[in-house]
Formats: sequence, structure tokens, C-alpha cells
Amino acid sequence: MKTHIIKGHDVTLHGALNEHAIILRPLSDDHLTLLYKWNTDPEVLYWNEGPDADPNDNHNEAVQSIYKQPSNAGYCFIIEVDGTAVGECLLCKMNVDYILEKYPFSTDVSRIDILIGEKAFWNRGIGSVVVQTLVDFSFNNEKTDVIYGITGDYNQRSGRVFQKNGFQLFLTCPTNNDPKENGMEMHYRLTRDEYDMI
Repeated sequence: MKTHIIKGHDVTLHGALNEHAIILRPLSDDHLTLLYKWNTDPEVLYWNEGPDADPNDNHNEAVQSIYKQPSNAGYCFIIEVDGTAVGECLLCKMNVDYILEKYPFSTDVSRIDILIGEKAFWNRGIGSVVVQTLVDFSFNNEKTDVIYGITGDYNQRSGRVFQKNGFQLFLTCPTNNDPKENGMEMHYRLTRDEYDMI
């Protein structure tokens, strides 16, 4: 029996951008070739992981480990625009301890991450549609109380995507909560109550 690296699910989500269909399909091992490509592209990696990211660190096993854990903690999707795979995204349970410590144990805290790997599709509003689609699914179909989007201070474009979807800047802290690291993390947050008021 074959062991899968990326745990599958059966959720497909639909969005639209003008006349373009945006579909979030379950991410699977069939997409690993694309994930290897995107995670070793220096320009894509800069916007996803920051100026210190080294594409040479993302060999195949490293890329597999990036997606294995989140796929077991939520939903990983391949992003398609009119049938073309352009990136990936995830909606998963929050896995950052110092964030979880801010909430009662019973609070359901999730996070959204997104990567547009095909550079020809950058700056076209796709990320905003993807975030809105994930937010709607999370609050309407899951028991989510709070959703986070975490970006680096170098990536103001990503921060604007979350802000367009109602997220507020909640916290700024050193990268990985480590004062010795360069750069700052921007924590954008949207609660269920705030979502219901939008």
C-alpha cells in the first residue's frame, strides 16, 4: 500500500475573479513536481519565506516536509485559474504556540497561508479571492473562532490581501518570535464576530 506524503481530503472550493474561474482543489502527491518548482524559484521563495531564504535548502525531501504536517492539520489546496495550476494555499489549525497561548483552550484558531507560484499570475487579485474563499469556508463550514494570516514585514503586498478581506493588524513581533532573527512578522487576524459584521 502506497504511503502518501500529502494527506488528501474531498473539499473543492469555487471562487471567481471577473470572468475567470478560480477553483481550489485538494492538493495531492500528484502536485509535488509543481511544489518542487515553486519552492526552488528564488523570486517566489523571497516573497514566501523572506530575503534570507535559500532555494538550495528546499530539496525534494525538505519540500515534502513543508506540506506533510499542514495537510494533516487542515486543508491544502492547489489553486487553479481557468484550469491552470498557479499556486497553493492552506487552511489549517494554528500551530504556533505563542499565538495559541493568547486564547482559551477551547478557542478554535486557524491560519491561512498562500503561495502564487506562477509569476505571470502575480498582481491580478487572485490571492484576495483565494483568501476570501478560504475565510467563507472556514467560518461557514468549520467551527473556527479566529483566523490568522502571518506575513513578513518585507511582504506588504500579502498584508494588503488580508486587509482587503477584513483582517486587522493584531500583532507585530520578531520573526519566529526570536529577537535575534532579522525582520518582523505581521500577524493579521479576523474573528468570527468581525466576519459576521462584514
